[in-house]
Amino acid sequence: MDNRRQVVVDVWGKIAMFTPPESKIERVSYCVPTPSACRGVLCSIYLKPIEFYYEIKKIEVMKPIKMIEIKTNESKTKIELKEPHPIYLTMGKMKDPIGMGIRTGQGTQRGNVYLKDVYYRITADIVKRTDAPDRIDIDHLYQQFDKRIKKGKCFRQPFLGTHECMAFFKMPDPYVTPIKESRDFGYMLYDVFDITRNEKLDTSENGNVDKIVSPSFYHAVMRDGTIHVPGWESSDIRRLI
Repeated sequence: MDNRRQVVVDVWGKIAMFTPPESKIERVSYCVPTPSACRGVLCSIYLKPIEFYYEIKKIEVMKPIKMIEIKTNESKTKIELKEPHPIYLTMGKMKDPIGMGIRTGQGTQRGNVYLKDVYYRITADIVKRTDAPDRIDIDHLYQQFDKRIKKGKCFRQPFLGTHECMAFFKMPDPYVTPIKESRDFGYMLYDVFDITRNEKLDTSENGNVDKIVSPSFYHAVMRDGTIHVPGWESSDIRRLI
């Protein structure tokens, strides 16, 4: 019995930031999405962690690659509240006139290089987990994903790499085709998790940070706007373990 079905979705946005793991202070995006970012978009649309996971198979670039530099003011600390209050009442307040709370520490300005005006087509497999309940049917999972795409439903707003890069999605547009450009991007990030486990990152004191696997990488080559992504079990995936 086949345990996977292929899905395709178009995603686009005004800006995108696919941060390389070596970026620390000032971030410069990869030129194309990482499989990890694409998986995040699909998980925002439809996800049943105990039933299936996504394996990215192909990434198509539908618009020319353009960069834009944006400076951001980032706070080093969180706003501390003495008692519960709407956060918008404390934003930007350096003093504490009514005893609500103050912003501690100082901010810092960073220059980041984003991708501008992006449009991608993501092809992935919905893969039924080996330990999924017997009642789970792969065709039903595919139908649910297809229905959500057509109706524009999502569990949370998808984003392209970072939360400020809002993404929109729809069924594949037959009139939009990949760009006619080929380029070797070298080794790029594949993922920082075991994609078959579908566990959320929890950085709290009793979180699951120890369950993160070492980053994995793959050789990304774009031919006529299309990047073919090797499977998770492929020997073409380089793992730092």
